[in-house]
Amino acid sequence: MEQTLTNLADSELEALVKEIGAVFQEPKPGQLRAVAYLRVSTEDQKQGFGLSYTGKRVIKHIAKKGHALVGIYADGGFSGSLEAHERPDLTRLMEAARQPTTPFDIVAVAEARAIGRRDRAFWPWVWELEDLGVYTAVVKGDYDNTTNEGRSRMRKDADRAEDERETIRDRTQGGLQEKAEDGGYTGGFVPFGYMVENQGIKGASKLILNPADVPTLRRGREVFVKLKSWPETEAVLNAERLFSQSGKPWKYQNLQKVMLGDAVLNSRIVFRKSKKAKLDRAGKPLYGESVVIDLPPVFTPEEADELYEAAELVKKGPPVKRGRIYILSNRLVARCGYKYVGHRKNGKVPGYRCNGSASAGGPGCNCPFLEAEVTENAVWVKVCEALGDADRLHEIAQDWTGVNAGQNINHAERLLDLDKQISNLRRTKNLTLSMSVRDAVAEGASDAEAEKMAAAAVQPFTDELASLTKLRNETAAWQAETEAAGQRAKDLLKMAETAHKRLENLAPVQKQRLLELLDTVVTVKRDAPKGRQGTACSLASWFRDRDKTVPELTDDNWESVSHLFPKLRKHDARQVVAGLLHKARTGVQWTQLPAEYGNGGGVHTHWVRWSKTGLWEQAMALLDGAAGQEPFRPWTSPSMSIRTWVIPELLLDTEQNLAGGLRSRASRT
Repeated sequence: MEQTLTNLADSELEALVKEIGAVFQEPKPGQLRAVAYLRVSTEDQKQGFGLSYTGKRVIKHIAKKGHALVGIYADGGFSGSLEAHERPDLTRLMEAARQPTTPFDIVAVAEARAIGRRDRAFWPWVWELEDLGVYTAVVKGDYDNTTNEGRSRMRKDADRAEDERETIRDRTQGGLQEKAEDGGYTGGFVPFGYMVENQGIKGASKLILNPADVPTLRRGREVFVKLKSWPETEAVLNAERLFSQSGKPWKYQNLQKVMLGDAVLNSRIVFRKSKKAKLDRAGKPLYGESVVIDLPPVFTPEEADELYEAAELVKKGPPVKRGRIYILSNRLVARCGYKYVGHRKNGKVPGYRCNGSASAGGPGCNCPFLEAEVTENAVWVKVCEALGDADRLHEIAQDWTGVNAGQNINHAERLLDLDKQISNLRRTKNLTLSMSVRDAVAEGASDAEAEKMAAAAVQPFTDELASLTKLRNETAAWQAETEAAGQRAKDLLKMAETAHKRLENLAPVQKQRLLELLDTVVTVKRDAPKGRQGTACSLASWFRDRDKTVPELTDDNWESVSHLFPKLRKHDARQVVAGLLHKARTGVQWTQLPAEYGNGGGVHTHWVRWSKTGLWEQAMALLDGAAGQEPFRPWTSPSMSIRTWVIPELLLDTEQNLAGGLRSRASRT
């Protein structure tokens, strides 16, 4: 019998099974097959309520009920607020349940909160199991969802678990809010340049300057203001062994983030930033307003202003020369970790130079120059392929629709069932209210007393109605979310059909804008193979400029053009033409042209004469449509990986969105 405990090592599995007294069984005819799902949070583990504690209770319950134990799934140290697909072993459990022949009939848990402390984590999981013919048993309270009474108890326990979660959060968040308002340390990340004073002492911990970090920050500011280059500042600090918080050399991106961060530049941190705060229905922060916590300054106000102004100058960057648009500038990451930017080699060849090179003011890497056209074309082809790959986009669409998060739930049926329960409960409540008032009046109670007695009699129904209504509203929201995900999936497939024809014809400025909106990052994995990089070939250029392939000189092809070429005194005309086509394909130098084609200098002389008289163009026109190869390119692209966002709305209306900007984001590809 398979035992699934993916979060535990084999030795831990063996020890746990032995400790909780688990014995796996072959089910007898008519006996229900049960699996145990064990989950404890990190906090429960700290308090001694580990997997073995809950496991013993669940195993005893399964034995008491006469079920056959056929498996154990366990997620130790995982929060109950996580949904099923966010817990490794619960994901495995659901994968098993979705098999054509489900290997178990009932899942036993120690208590409802083991399933989840959020309705979103609780109900989709329980409902999908129900639809798959698998039921859930809760040890604490001894109930399951095979009966209406059991479902009612399960709903109440789920409500209590969510209320408990909200209470814990309110207490925790309230305490943090109060600490922030007092200027104290609220926990979590400590910014570079600071340290925690009185850490662990309740009400006394706060952030102060770290004497070990301040010299690095002050030296960094001094160097950057002078050189106005983050890579050069990085190089100076690393050379002087003024390293980062981890003790490792700086990367200029991290240095820039630290130096311009709120803590260092503005001497403050913001607790509960308004952009990230969770809001209530009125649109106000749910757990408290944003609080600015002032910190002891690293710089004087004048020094901070000087740093900010220097950073703004660098941010604007130098103007692009000669109007050439470099669509990959600062989006192309070199193997050394620096980024490539647009640059003309020797003032002539447009391309990309690594910011880590000595010529760009970097520490001196050996990343090669990349010619612009071939590199940009290589990237753009891949972007078009990715956004036109229906199979790949279908996979992303499946992720959006929540494949691992309850894809088998029929929300419409659940809503009908909940509506029926609510309707029946309202009738029961009204009848109970009417009968209670009548009985109270018959017993001689006053109107006020009768009203009070009736209210007490229907209070359980009122609570039940509130619970059902809440669940009904959440189910409707989940249904709408699922339908929206389905629409996004349709948009993706539609996008795949139209992406190529929309993208291939974009102008450079539109390509640049689209890569910006897609937040595209290109990373060089391997440099281009070494060869005649950058060495031009006039013959190859002739074919490239006319968007022609280089034809093969077969017998039939030569027969169709031979009448154009004169007889040569020292060479065979066909061999000369073959030599010219060979050079156009390979880019080989004239002096290195294979001897079978004749003397290189002589072949070059014929090329110059025939190209000037128009004979060459006339001959190649006759060979249009013949099989051939791409002409030699003086540059080749490196091996690159491309990461970008998939935005259906953007690609479905490319022209409008490139002008209007980004409205929404989805999954990465």
